[in-house]
Amino acid sequence: MTAFEWLEPWYAVDDETVAAGLVRQLAIEVSPRHVLFGRSARLIARRADTDDALFALADGRVAEVHLTWSRHAEPDPRWPATAIFDSQDIWARDSMRPLHAELSDGSD
Repeated sequence: MTAFEWLEPWYAVDDETVAAGLVRQLAIEVSPRHVLFGRSARLIARRADTDDALFALADGRVAEVHLTWSRHAEPDPRWPATAIFDSQDIWARDSMRPLHAELSDGSD
């Protein structure tokens, strides 16, 4: 099995303290009407240039979440903004790689 290739600005998070802190923040922000409410999530990556984080869900899907850093549940279930992908590979194809190409365009 080959290692997953992270492309800038995304990077893997291996620090369990950091991961636990972001999982706690996610739990604070999601309201009962949010798509991730009550779901088990594990942080796997962060985006270096924004407040976006990638969480693995218990069912094998991944959620790209833009955390708001509020100290309470967001009343609007659209926040924190969340996109769910059927797998990490699909997320990489549909989100990470296009973003990397966009940010790298013309900088080589």
